[in-house]
Amino acid sequence: MSKQKQLNSTDIIIQVADAKKNYGQTHALRGANLTIKKGEVLAIMGPSGSGKSTLLHAMAGIDTLTSGHVHYNNTDISKLSDKRRTELRRTDFGFVFQFSQLVPELTALDNVAVPLLLNKYSKAEAYRLAENWLHRMGISKSQMNHLSSRLSGGQVQRVAIARAMIIQPKILFADEPTGSLDSLNSEMVMKLFIETARENNTTVVMVTHEPSIAAYADREVIVRDGQVTGE
Repeated sequence: MSKQKQLNSTDIIIQVADAKKNYGQTHALRGANLTIKKGEVLAIMGPSGSGKSTLLHAMAGIDTLTSGHVHYNNTDISKLSDKRRTELRRTDFGFVFQFSQLVPELTALDNVAVPLLLNKYSKAEAYRLAENWLHRMGISKSQMNHLSSRLSGGQVQRVAIARAMIIQPKILFADEPTGSLDSLNSEMVMKLFIETARENNTTVVMVTHEPSIAAYADREVIVRDGQVTGE
């Protein structure tokens, strides 16, 4: 009974229950279970092909499960329509990926302003906030007007963090956020990443295979063969 009470607590932001995901004959998730607290920084580790990225994508509403449930703030996102999941990703969830996924035809400033423009902010307000966030990430005024192809790998990832944080998400999902960076840039980006999230009380869920990156987390969980096997 006490365990059930804890799971229903307002401290819980994500709860994964018996999550299964099949791609044809491939079982990417095999009954994964995981609970994440609000404001927590969680690292998901595991060998290649273990299902850790699939688990992240299921929690973020990018992938739908074959069976099982993902509850976000007591809402079962597994049962939401595509439209409602898209809205959640635009308003409540931020994303940072290994290769940033910036729009190459846009400047750094444009890339960061886009989420606010999609959320019906005025152009002036969207660009004012985008400039503020890029400044916080150590991007200079001149660099803000560069296309992403003219920025270094570390700068690109800092722009990606600014783009993810500008909507002030409840959860920031990161899939190998420093996987394309050298060790010096990785450390710099991770410090900014975690400091910014903590300042905004943002929950962070990140997939990594690097112990040095996982060390920034409050907690680490291991995924093997599609299941969360331990901490």
